[in-house]
Amino acid sequence: MKLFRGKEALIQDTDLIKPSIYTPLGTIELSLVVSSECYLPTHCSQLKHGGLLYQYYYDSFDCELVLCNLNHNLFSPQEVEECWGAVFRIKPNAYHQISTCSFSALWKEGYSWEDYGSDTGENLEAVEYENEQYRSHIGTQEEPLIMGKRNQGDRTPKSLALNSAFEKCSFVLHSDQGIEVSMTEINSHQICQVYFLIAWKRKIEEDISTWLAVDQPTKEILKGEDIW
Repeated sequence: MKLFRGKEALIQDTDLIKPSIYTPLGTIELSLVVSSECYLPTHCSQLKHGGLLYQYYYDSFDCELVLCNLNHNLFSPQEVEECWGAVFRIKPNAYHQISTCSFSALWKEGYSWEDYGSDTGENLEAVEYENEQYRSHIGTQEEPLIMGKRNQGDRTPKSLALNSAFEKCSFVLHSDQGIEVSMTEINSHQICQVYFLIAWKRKIEEDISTWLAVDQPTKEILKGEDIW
């Protein structure tokens, strides 16, 4: 690992399909786009506690994606059937610069959810999806929290400046298809981090456990694999 640190042994995997999370409502694909070009991982490894590490090692940048199962640290009222976190980190290589990039968690065709709606609030950007049997949430950090991390130098590009309503609205986009987070210029000495959380359970009226489950910080996503 170049961008994450951890103590767990890695088992090399030859499966280099697009990173995905499989839910009862369908498949959610994790995608990386750099300078308008979609990139696939160059390496994949299994982590000791059931997670996966995807590595995107290219001439101009390195990117790593960690998928972690979070069920180990969810307790009532956060109890869900399953919860997964996906953490991207990207860094331009020496003498290179990333002009734009985006990260997304989007439903693959063939999903079975029948209704969706925005469920954003309290620094959480979230979308709810459901059918008669299941409810699922996809979540990420909301714009004010990301801007706060930029100001603290916490893995958010210093170039990120949301000065207009249009910029704020186009920065974190959610829709019936999922959530996409776009970033501006990243210099070679900077690491940019974006994460998503996906949780689901059988549908119970007035139950907000899947919303609570996707409202967690990065350290909670990674700690089950002893990664930071």
